[in-house]
Amino acid sequence: MSGMRVGAAAAGLTPECRLAIDMAYDRADFDYSTEEQPLPKGHAATHIGMFLAWVIMNGLENEWHRQRSAPLLEKLRKREITGRQFFEAACGDRFSERDLNPEGNEFAEYYYIDQAGHRGFYFDDYKKTLASKVASFWQVEDSWANYDKLEPVLTKRFQEWKNPVKKKWWQFWK
Repeated sequence: MSGMRVGAAAAGLTPECRLAIDMAYDRADFDYSTEEQPLPKGHAATHIGMFLAWVIMNGLENEWHRQRSAPLLEKLRKREITGRQFFEAACGDRFSERDLNPEGNEFAEYYYIDQAGHRGFYFDDYKKTLASKVASFWQVEDSWANYDKLEPVLTKRFQEWKNPVKKKWWQFWK
């Protein structure tokens, strides 16, 4: 994820046009780890799955998934599968604008990636919350217990995004 990225959602395109040119926020088919020993299959999808689980639990998934992935959505909401398992089964190793509704895309473009298309605040929060006590970012266990640790952080960031603190005119320097 590098270079400039202007998402279809930010460009104001219709949902039909977005599906044709949707941009990937992240991909699990690339192995970004720097581990000496190969990591188990799926390690590159855990962080994506955690974010996607939060999105789904908060109703920010796209209609596309509601129609085509309904049984998987139900299993995820019942916690019968994890976010990573949903991602692997329903998204084809690619987390993109197609997975989110317009509000979900706006939030992802604020939190998951930055304006230049690089990793956003989410990755710092994920590291601080889940990866600080394991050997690396890539070794976080895909579990609901870990999701439960991360969920309040994502919810807080979403609320901050939805309701930004308004500064007084004389506080322009803060």
